[in-house]
Amino acid sequence: MIRGMSSRALSAFFVLALLSGGSLAACGAGKEDSSNNGDPDAADDASSPDVTGFDPETGDALGERKVVKLAVDPDGKTIEVVNGDLTTAAIVYTATATYSDGTTAAEPGCVWTVDRIDLGSFTGSTFRASGTAGGAGKVTCTAHGLNASASFKVFLRDEVDSGSMLDAMGKTELLAAGAADPTVKALLYPYDKTVFPRGLPSPELMWTGAAATDVYALRMELPSMTFTSFFKAGSPARTTIPKATWTKLLDTATPTDALKVTLYRLAGGAGGTAFKSTTQSWTIASANLKGTIYYWRINGGRVVRIKPGATAPDDFLKTTNATGGCVACHSVAHDGSTMVASYEKSGPLSWVTFDVASGAEKYYGAGTNSGFQAIAPDGSVVAVGQTSGGPLTLHTSAGASLEPSGLAAFGTTLAHPTFAPDGKSFAFSVRKDGNWADFLNSDLGVAPFDPATNKFGAMKVIRPAGGRVRTYPSFSPDSKWLAYMEGRPNPVAPGTASTRPAFSDLHLVRPDGTDDVTLKTAGDSGVADIDKSLSFEPTFGPVLSGGYFWIVFVSSRQYGNRLNKTYDNFRDKCGEPSWAATPCRNKQLWVTAIDADPKPGVDPSHPAFWLPGQDVGDQNMRGYWALDPCKKLGEGCEAGFECCEGTCKSEDGTSPKVCVKPPPGKCRDLGDKCEKTSDCCDAALGVECIGGVCGKKLPS
Repeated sequence: MIRGMSSRALSAFFVLALLSGGSLAACGAGKEDSSNNGDPDAADDASSPDVTGFDPETGDALGERKVVKLAVDPDGKTIEVVNGDLTTAAIVYTATATYSDGTTAAEPGCVWTVDRIDLGSFTGSTFRASGTAGGAGKVTCTAHGLNASASFKVFLRDEVDSGSMLDAMGKTELLAAGAADPTVKALLYPYDKTVFPRGLPSPELMWTGAAATDVYALRMELPSMTFTSFFKAGSPARTTIPKATWTKLLDTATPTDALKVTLYRLAGGAGGTAFKSTTQSWTIASANLKGTIYYWRINGGRVVRIKPGATAPDDFLKTTNATGGCVACHSVAHDGSTMVASYEKSGPLSWVTFDVASGAEKYYGAGTNSGFQAIAPDGSVVAVGQTSGGPLTLHTSAGASLEPSGLAAFGTTLAHPTFAPDGKSFAFSVRKDGNWADFLNSDLGVAPFDPATNKFGAMKVIRPAGGRVRTYPSFSPDSKWLAYMEGRPNPVAPGTASTRPAFSDLHLVRPDGTDDVTLKTAGDSGVADIDKSLSFEPTFGPVLSGGYFWIVFVSSRQYGNRLNKTYDNFRDKCGEPSWAATPCRNKQLWVTAIDADPKPGVDPSHPAFWLPGQDVGDQNMRGYWALDPCKKLGEGCEAGFECCEGTCKSEDGTSPKVCVKPPPGKCRDLGDKCEKTSDCCDAALGVECIGGVCGKKLPS
């Protein structure tokens, strides 16, 4: 008999020991199922501890032990995926539980999760990389109401060889080259320091000075991915990044990563001299561009549209003129519902509205003699007219007059009008000379507008002409900035109109006229001297994307070695004596990222990129950027602003997102519609209501 223990106590002790699945020798040791009290669900409940033993004097339970800590192993491991091979791209994790009595044991009850599902997923306790993105992540074991995590990294390494004929040693030596290249010194396109959005095809890299026998290596480096391509370029020298690789680079890059791009050249191929030709650094924004860009395809006499990422424009208008009729000088409602334009349907240009979704005509104002149009952000009203035909007038988009509106007080020389996205401001130029289409001097003006009464307030000139053409204003998504073009007189042919063929720079200014700054980086960075100051007709994108504002503009600059015409009307009288002898430049659409929190006196623009999907043989101008028509409940979406109700969610967190009604009493997520900053989740972390959408600006 155990000392000090009665026979009754001893009997109870043995019974309890047997019920606990233990033995006398096991008292005080191990984790036992008796702590579940017959409930299998209690295994993960920290409130259901284990019996650790009994007092030998009294037979009473000594106490209960609990899981007090979890640990996950291994920590800090890196998975390397080479050319998409996932054979060994996995990590097997284990978890260890520490009990209140200091003992430890393997924990089999983990629920395993990963914070970045783009990097991979779990099968049991094995994490398998997706191979589609690189980066740093965290895995977590959840059990007993506790969590423990471990960090990991996925590194992608892609390499392609398109006929370089180099062996492994030759490739290594080429990539080790450090000598400056005397022939290939820079890329013609893209430009260094460009900010690219997601969702676009890869840029085509172009340069000059190539020989048919030269071999190249293109090296692209991120902290979590490298891509290397060995190839021969030919002439003109160009290369593209494989679509799958470009997608991996986009999905791997973070907004703070610099994508380093280096071109190496092996002169004459194997056995030749290796050079490090040029290096650039790009930034990848964290979002796709949103909305659609509507532009005038001059050589077709049509307004067409292109979604960023599309491979070709969409000729969407269903005009009723049997011969088509020229459609030009357009504006599109911020919400993407309605377009207003000039239409040469019968006689002189008159204003017309189209339903954007269907492309069908809504109203045609025959005989209205309109060359300039602006449309309210919801498509409800339009301001139309021609500067040589009296003042602008206000109408509903269905044609009903809303005069008197106050527009008559602004005079008869207004041009290129536009409404702010918030519907409360109106901007325009006021020409001082010339005719409605071509003039040498114009003021930039603004006026308040009350959408409830459809009345304009007093006009204010915020930027006097001063010998310049200040025109084509466009409001930023938050209505706090205006972009505009500043045309300058032609020094080669003084007196030539500055609105279309001459020199121009883009500017940014507050609607009160303060903090005016030239967007020289967007207009001139990376371009040849002969291509500088050839930026026209800016229009802001409709929403903040990836922390940036975006502007589409027109430029007749060269585009790498795809478009290399340099003849101008004002410099060379292009087309004379023949088009073949002096071909005129092609106007194309370009896009620039704009820091969303501009600082006074600091250019917030970045080097521009060519908008993919255009035909390089076209003459394109007046890109107008708007949202797409809103989506109804249940339709697929990526962000809430795409939805008529303003919210986009996944039903269960894993299924595709759809448009839903905003949950009552809940804050709005990034990309959801909002009325004020306090509507947005994480407002304390810098999320703001920007132009009616919850977003976060990147610091300049």
